[in-house]
Amino acid sequence: MVYTRVAQENLYKLFHPRPVYIVAAGTPEKHSFMAIAWLSPLSEDPPRIMAAFGKESFTYQLIKEHGVFSVNILDVKEYEFIFKAGTVSGKDVDKEKLLGAKLVYTDTGAPRLEKPEPIAWVEAKVFKILDDVAEDVDLVIADILAAYAKPKLFNERYGWVLKEARIPLHVSGRVFTTISGFYMARG
Repeated sequence: MVYTRVAQENLYKLFHPRPVYIVAAGTPEKHSFMAIAWLSPLSEDPPRIMAAFGKESFTYQLIKEHGVFSVNILDVKEYEFIFKAGTVSGKDVDKEKLLGAKLVYTDTGAPRLEKPEPIAWVEAKVFKILDDVAEDVDLVIADILAAYAKPKLFNERYGWVLKEARIPLHVSGRVFTTISGFYMARG
């Protein structure tokens, strides 16, 4: 069998497609949101997530400043919104206005998307930031404070209702996909 060596700048593509989320942070006066695919569960007890943020990201600066944020899960039909949220910086432009989004604020103080309407969201509080793991990103470890999902799309016993939920997966650049089925191991 023949294999081709993958160039360093394309290594991350081996780990895609990956679920892509919208992370929101800030206050009503100063807020932003961004698309992120490099986010994953870290532990169940305590419930924690980890995410890699570009060191210069405006949303990441707001997370460091305020300590809380939300992770919004959208339907794949919002792929244009997701792409734009991930390619336009909120530092010099009001992304909420530009993209026609609407943020609301949770009891934890974290903003979350109301428009486009997420199929689920998680509220998180920074536990630890590792700023020495890479040259281009910092790793944020956060405690999950609360999580909400549409009951038609999420089942507490099995997780996502795969015949209904269409979670966007980022392939590369402008390309997104979603799950096309599921396969159950015999065990």
